[in-house]
Amino acid sequence: MLDCIVLGVGGVGSWALYHAAQRGWDCLGIDQFGPAHNLGSSHGQTRMIRTAYFEHPNYVPLVKRAFGMWDEMQDETPVPLIRRTGLLQIGYEDGPVVQGVRKSAKDHGLQVEQLDAEQIHQRFPLIQPNTDHIGLLEADAGFLHVEKCVASMIRAAKKAGAAYRANAKVDRWQANEDGSFSVHIGDEVLLTKRLIMAAGAWTRTIAGQLELPLKIVRKQQQWFQSDRVEGHVETGFPCFFMETEERDWFYGLPAIDKLGMKIAEHTHGQEVDSVDDLDRETNSEDLQRVSAFVDKHFDFGRSRVIYDSVCMYTMTPDEHFIIDRHPEHGQMTLAAGLSGHGFKFAPVLGKQLVDLLDDQDEPDMEFLKLSRFQN
Repeated sequence: MLDCIVLGVGGVGSWALYHAAQRGWDCLGIDQFGPAHNLGSSHGQTRMIRTAYFEHPNYVPLVKRAFGMWDEMQDETPVPLIRRTGLLQIGYEDGPVVQGVRKSAKDHGLQVEQLDAEQIHQRFPLIQPNTDHIGLLEADAGFLHVEKCVASMIRAAKKAGAAYRANAKVDRWQANEDGSFSVHIGDEVLLTKRLIMAAGAWTRTIAGQLELPLKIVRKQQQWFQSDRVEGHVETGFPCFFMETEERDWFYGLPAIDKLGMKIAEHTHGQEVDSVDDLDRETNSEDLQRVSAFVDKHFDFGRSRVIYDSVCMYTMTPDEHFIIDRHPEHGQMTLAAGLSGHGFKFAPVLGKQLVDLLDDQDEPDMEFLKLSRFQN
């Protein structure tokens, strides 16, 4: 009988496994693929981390704690995990990006610098904003090396005493009369006192009878190699997020190697019925949308897409996460519906999944409870 099993060892699951092991629990992390794989949502070289959160000001205290935990883990590993490059969020006076960033900054005393369109172009000549664009620059934001983060957290969890199994597909789980859980992998049955589900896009597949309001959206990321060197991280180019006049949202991160700048669309995407049927080939329509954005808003000179990658957003109706106990099983917790912006929060979300099993709770995560969809 194990103390805890974690199903899914990506961004949140690897941190949950680490926190469980830190408590001295006899715990096991199970992943259907290999460590730090590229088949889920925790991959693609880099992920932004930012504090001035336009989606909801309640995220700000969470990401502040996450920043601290990423920094602590960085101090313990020689592998680069986090880099502060700044983040330029560009939008319109009446749009959700500008209004949301300003509200978060005001509510939580955050430092952001406002730039008009001319100042944006002067500071970052690669960017060609619209004349009515407004830029809000958060100097302490940056990015996480996503695969290195997941691999480092698996190593940290194992060092803390956790066990880890890769390439092991869970067929089903069941709650037992004594309050324990059985996890079935082929003909093998594992018993555990506690169960954490952090399965990302596979949550609907293994959630059992629990009806979760989730949809899976196919997303495509592109890397643009250009003649201009100003987009490289060493030149001081920031991460960016831009709202267009059509109210579509695009984002990008500075080049960290010869692949170039990663640029993708946050909005749109194709909803898929089954994660196992996801088309991982380049979608020309998605590529054309991003290329048109780049042609209009970036002065790259000559550029070419030399690499792309497909991942998934697992979306809730309000695009906020689900972090909660299972409504029927008190010793089971789940993370779901990270909606394309959850990786940066992995340290605090992983800890919350373990805290809930240890009869602790963070009141500032009340807005992420599953019950908001059940009232």
